[in-house]
This record gives sequence, structure tokens and C-alpha cells, in this order.
Amino acid sequence: MLPESTSPVMTSPPGPVTVIDGRSYVYFAGTSYLGLAGHPEVIQAACEAVRQLGVHTATSRSGFGNNPLTLEVERRAAEFFGTERAFYFSSGYVANHIVLQALADRVDATFVDEASHYCLLEAARLLGKPVTAFRHRDPDDLARCLRENLPAGGRPLVLTDGVFSVSGRLAPVKEYLRVLEPYAPAALHLDDAHGLGVLGENGRGVLEHFGLWGPRVNSAVEADGVSLTICGTLAKAIGGFGGVVPGTREFVSRVRASSHYFDGASAPSSADAGATAKAIELVQRQPELRRQLQANIARLRTGLRTLGLAVEDGPAANFSVEIGNGANMRRLHAELRAAGFLVPYVAKYSGLGPEGALRFAVCARHTAEMIDGVIAALRKAL
Repeated sequence: MLPESTSPVMTSPPGPVTVIDGRSYVYFAGTSYLGLAGHPEVIQAACEAVRQLGVHTATSRSGFGNNPLTLEVERRAAEFFGTERAFYFSSGYVANHIVLQALADRVDATFVDEASHYCLLEAARLLGKPVTAFRHRDPDDLARCLRENLPAGGRPLVLTDGVFSVSGRLAPVKEYLRVLEPYAPAALHLDDAHGLGVLGENGRGVLEHFGLWGPRVNSAVEADGVSLTICGTLAKAIGGFGGVVPGTREFVSRVRASSHYFDGASAPSSADAGATAKAIELVQRQPELRRQLQANIARLRTGLRTLGLAVEDGPAANFSVEIGNGANMRRLHAELRAAGFLVPYVAKYSGLGPEGALRFAVCARHTAEMIDGVIAALRKAL
């Protein structure tokens, strides 16, 4: 018997159809955008890893905590991102904490998009530098904050989500870079948890989508320009688990040395490493998954607009829709659920307004019938 819980309980792998509280739903929630978290090969790889290597190495990676699968994840991640190295660790949530420690001695003040994810806001505070929030996705307000809050000769660090976790909007990265240029040396850092695996020709995220991916990213910190850094997770679109920082050999070495996560935290579990290595392999050899995902994203966004809803165009697999007040969206969520479609109503989350929103998450494995079905069910509920 399952223990009592005030939250829904998932009793199947996440996928286009998922079992929640004992009932199967066409699932438009979560973050498994490529549909790989429940892939048979990924599950098998996790099982084989535990049989071969045990639950985990029971030590940090600076001691004897490396195993072949952890190193394989880093090799495959570096290949996926086209970088010299990658650092793999147990939690995507702490990725920003780790990277910012590597930047700490090269910045004097931090500026963060007010709608950024909790983990980025926490990392900004832990950095120990003055923190100023600027208006969401507003380069002009960022420029104002820099003028008013950066000490003379100070080195600014700007922090933002690449893809915002509920709205699905993209950060205006090029505009931020232009704003920062007069303040060089400066740095712009993105948490691209929802972009990696979804955006860009090779799935490398927001920077590749904007044509900015290249040697400049996660390289040596610029002495007289604007440094550009990113981090992310392998637990969302990629279908594995844990955080990742790709980059040059010099940058990754600096990241490992600056944070105690390499020498003080347990290495990723064997199951996580085995599953993640296989998931990256699948992403690399099945680029059609991203193409199908983008087709599904366009189909759902277009279909929702036929209902008269204010749904923006965009390439992100996650996005939100506000329909009336919170009470109305709770009703819509309940009616969709009764019809067999699970679209969460999110009452409170980083970046949301006071009434919350319905949050849609699209999967590469959703069929056209599933997408048309949720649109038809919502039309009836409206």
C-alpha cells in the first residue's frame, strides 16, 4: 500500500500516457519533452548499471567516486555540446550554484531577471555580491539597473533563465549582450534547463537557437569583453538525471575547483549515470525526436489559438495559458482531467502572476490525435 500523500502519485514512467493516482491520462505535464524518461533502453541501462556497479560509489568524485558510467556521461555530453569537456553531477538544481562559484572573484554586482527560477535566485544570493532584480525580459530596465546600481568600474553579472519554466518565453539574450558591452568586463549566465535538448539545430539550447553557440560559451572568462556561460539539466528533455556544465578544458577545471560539489558531494548514482549515458546516446542518434517535438509544439499552440486563447508562437515545449481567474482555471483543469487529459493548473510558481496559469508541456511522443483531443476537450470546457 502506498503511503498517504497530499500530492498526486505517479505509478508509471512519465510519457504521453501516464498513470496518476491509479488512472491513465494523456499527459501534458512534466518536463520529459523528448519522451525518453520512460524509454525501454534507458530503463534497461539503469538496471544493468546497478547490477554491475551497485547503487553508487559511496564517495566523492575527487577520491574514488568516478565509475565508467559517470565518465561516459561526461564524454557523451561533451560530444553532444561540441565542447572539450563536461562536468556531470547529481542535481540540475545546484548547477547555477556551482557555475557562479567559478565566477565569484570576477564580478562585483549581480543583476537577475525577477521571474527567474528559484534555483537561480538562490544562487545569486549565495554568491555574496549585491543583487538587483530587473523587470522580466526587459533590456531597458536592465540598462537602468546597471546605471543606478553598479559601482563605478564594477564588473556586472546578469542572470536569467534561458527558457522560463512556466511561460516558455525565451530570454532576449542578444539584447542583454548589447546592454552589457559598455560595462566590459562583464558576464551573462543562463540556466537553460528547459532549452537543452529542445532548441537549436543540435539541441544545444537557447544560445544555439539565437546563433550564439560557439567557442565563446563556457570558455575562459573574458578579460575585456562579455563572458557567456550556461548550465542545465539532463533530467528534462534529455531523459536522464542530474546537472551538466559543458565547456572548454580550462573552464570545466575551474568549475570543478571552485565548488566543493566535485570533492564534497557523492557522485551520481549508478542508475542515474547508466540511464543518462543511454539517453544522451538516443538523443544523438535520433534527431528526428526534436523535429517531431517541434511539429507537436506548433500543432498544440496553433490549435489553442483556434479557441481564441492568447498563445504566443514559440519553439519551447513548455508554455502557460491564462484563462480568466484562478477559480476558472481550476475548473478547466478538473474538467480536462475528468475527460482523461492532465494539464496542470499552477497556482504559484516562479514568474507567474497572482491568478496562476494552466501549464502545457508537449512531448515528442504525443500523437496528433492526443493533441487534437486535448484541444477538443478544452473547447468543450470553455
